[in-house]
Amino acid sequence: MIDVTHSGPTFSSDTIHCPACQTLITYYDVANSSYYGCSDCHAFFQYENEGPPQLIRQFSQTEYVSSLPIGTDGYLHGQFVRVVGFMHKREQNPLYQWAEYILLQQDGKTSQLAEYNGHWVWITPTTDTYRPYHHAGNVYYVDTAARQYRLYNRYQPQVLGAVGEFDWNIMDDEHLSVSEYINPPHMLVSEERNNLSSWYKGSHLSPAEVATAFGLSEAVLPVPEGIGAVQPADPKNRLSTVLPFTSIALVALVAIQIIFTITKPAKQVFDQSFNVVSDSTHSFKPIVTPTFEVDGPAALGFNFRAYIDNDWLELPVTLIEEQSGRTYDFTKTLEYYHGYEGGESWSEGSPSDDAILSRIPSGRYHLTIYPANNAGQNISFSISVKQNPMLGANVGLMLVLFMIYPVFLYCHNQWYESRRWSNSDFVNTSTE
Repeated sequence: MIDVTHSGPTFSSDTIHCPACQTLITYYDVANSSYYGCSDCHAFFQYENEGPPQLIRQFSQTEYVSSLPIGTDGYLHGQFVRVVGFMHKREQNPLYQWAEYILLQQDGKTSQLAEYNGHWVWITPTTDTYRPYHHAGNVYYVDTAARQYRLYNRYQPQVLGAVGEFDWNIMDDEHLSVSEYINPPHMLVSEERNNLSSWYKGSHLSPAEVATAFGLSEAVLPVPEGIGAVQPADPKNRLSTVLPFTSIALVALVAIQIIFTITKPAKQVFDQSFNVVSDSTHSFKPIVTPTFEVDGPAALGFNFRAYIDNDWLELPVTLIEEQSGRTYDFTKTLEYYHGYEGGESWSEGSPSDDAILSRIPSGRYHLTIYPANNAGQNISFSISVKQNPMLGANVGLMLVLFMIYPVFLYCHNQWYESRRWSNSDFVNTSTE
């Protein structure tokens, strides 16, 4: 996010002494800053209009380590910025503590970087106003022209420490009711006091983006924990990219199947039942079927069904083209067993099975079949052959393969959002 082709920042500066410990404090927003926090003694005081400094609060030493020291320069969203203030805050629940960094932009305006558990949000003020509305239970929304936001968090902040300069009395923040509405990676923040609201827009920044913006190593920044309030589930928006491609591929697949169905319709070319009797050696004589025509190149679908009960039948099959003598060999074994055990029925295998031969040329064909059975019993079975069968299993498999990645992304996003909202108190949709 740093553009090295830009010239560096040219911020003016001045100094002031801390009234409590006389530490020299450098500040940069000379025209607007009038509140200051001392990094040595942690005093927070006001100084303006050349009057005597007024001590407002003596903070205890904060345990929160600032990742961006006062005076750090960066280049963020097209502007040079300088870190001029740092605040350590918490909600009423002491577990929820975060840092806010005040950024002075080169155009003289200020923005903020908020960091909680290693997750960063860039926040800027807006003159726009919004009207939240109640949906159900404790669910609230804000609609904008670009997107809809949902209430994620509401709290009253407490300031635990401050360093640097500020253009407002940050202790007044403790009287604010703050509401955060999210649509990751975007956020709307409402600060309300005495029925007056100020609004801010926020957007997620990754640690890598923050490190790049301020010329730091990512290792010096807090390691992210859990899922941030506006951390995107899919930063590269892969699902939105994949869905159009998948839709086109599925339509193309169905269209191709329809075209093949029209140009090469399915046609039954052979169907016959056989009753074979074993000889004195308990063997079966080979079976030679009548001739049938194939209009190829075509796929041939074979269906075998044996009338067996607690038995098996092996069927070695040879498809023979009568003019050239070319052969195609395959074997199917059918077995079916069933019974009762422990008061429950069971079954194993199937008396039927299928086979496919692809790209069979045009010609006159017949089958030679060599039945085999261990007991040498009389066996009945049937064979049907269909030209250009509708390969539903293949089409279904292709559909499944095309859908695996989008479904994975969708499920990942849903899981991600579930984890995100598990940290919110505003998920109840039951009617109050």
